[in-house]
Amino acid sequence: MTDHLTQNELRLTPHPLQRAGAYAIAAIAKAAHPEKVTGEQFDQVVQRMIRDLVATSTVAKGQAGWYLLGLSYTLWPNCALHYKSKRTPEGIAAWRSVPPAQAWPGVPCSLCGRPACDWYGNVDIPLGASVEHRNTTAPDHQGTPLCFPCVTSFHALPYAFTAGGGVLYGLHSWDERFMARATSAAVPNNQRHMMVRGDLKKGGGAFPVEFAALRALRWWDKRITAGVQAIQFSNSTRDMKFRVEDMGQPLAEWLRSTASDTHRRTGFRFLARAQATAKVSGLRMLAWRAFNRPDQIPSRASGWLRDQITETGRIPAAVPHLAPLIRTYLTEVLHVLEKDVGHVTTIARRIADVVTADDDKRLKKFVVATRRPNDLKGWLRSQIADWAKKRPAEAANEPFITVPQWRVLFDSGNTSWSARELLFVAVFEELCARGATVTATDETTTDEDFTTLDTNDQEESD
Repeated sequence: MTDHLTQNELRLTPHPLQRAGAYAIAAIAKAAHPEKVTGEQFDQVVQRMIRDLVATSTVAKGQAGWYLLGLSYTLWPNCALHYKSKRTPEGIAAWRSVPPAQAWPGVPCSLCGRPACDWYGNVDIPLGASVEHRNTTAPDHQGTPLCFPCVTSFHALPYAFTAGGGVLYGLHSWDERFMARATSAAVPNNQRHMMVRGDLKKGGGAFPVEFAALRALRWWDKRITAGVQAIQFSNSTRDMKFRVEDMGQPLAEWLRSTASDTHRRTGFRFLARAQATAKVSGLRMLAWRAFNRPDQIPSRASGWLRDQITETGRIPAAVPHLAPLIRTYLTEVLHVLEKDVGHVTTIARRIADVVTADDDKRLKKFVVATRRPNDLKGWLRSQIADWAKKRPAEAANEPFITVPQWRVLFDSGNTSWSARELLFVAVFEELCARGATVTATDETTTDEDFTTLDTNDQEESD
């Protein structure tokens, strides 16, 4: 009795793709969590997936509804759909049904430890690691033992992941609530693909999985407790692929805050604009950099401000919004130390004493000097005497820059780079706080992704 029950009870395992499939089953069953899916709901989802396979089995390529059949070559090589003799409702149901108990191998499931119901290979199990660790089965070996709920979780992957460009791609996180939310948003879209698409062309624009992660984070209204993974893979025997991009929890939480925090939300539009390249929009590049080059995000933003100030000699209106946002990135994501923040803030006040916002030449020289460390060293040395003449009475006995402050900027290894970026934005924050005049910044954007960035697909589909 117990063995029968465990063959329709979902459990989460350490396998990210099993987890993604289990959350997809929960979303289809409209359950709050995979382990809240009842046996009856699980059986109904299995039958639903069988019906979807039967429906796609006779659709010609290019016709609406072929998507799932085409996807099967990427996910389930040599499955029942690929043989005329098995591509029948009976053959598909046999593939997707739990074997009779008397045929079970008598070993535990390799993922959850419950009794396995059969041995499985790459027809049912996707890659779980890079292609250097292919899950090929040795001659005379029967495969990997799995229970029916675990193998069914793999079968549900097309509902959680999207196909395009020869791979399936989707999100994973160890934050269970976020994972449930992100998957429940993806499932309706993928079900629509199954109904209307007749191709597997790469859709969704540049870096679709990274952008999907950015959107999911900005929808999420609770603190995220773990990082996010963008997974792309192909299980095809002709062209196996497996790639995982990781975004750490601090950056994921920071991105989430750019939607929930009003002040950060305004600066975010300028931040995204600063990330754009000639071929890729700002939001898409921001999403890609968040996974692959997070160190470039603040430098691209401060570089954009430098260009604006160098060109006009004036402070753009974006500064009061973007400079504080860059500061939060440096302190919350790149973890600039509090004591270093204190040093940099003090230097920034000294620099604001000698660089007045109404003097175009002084301002531009400072901005140009911040492009290279040696130039900044030379500029700081040149300002010592000038500051001594201008310094306020309360700082009459203090130097322009101290040795510890100098070391923070130039002699602290990689952290000095972050400190110099922080110095740049801190100076302009200080100037704005002192009432500096700002010039209007064009806030219009041609980035069409902004129209859907904060759209909640799940609520729309409901």
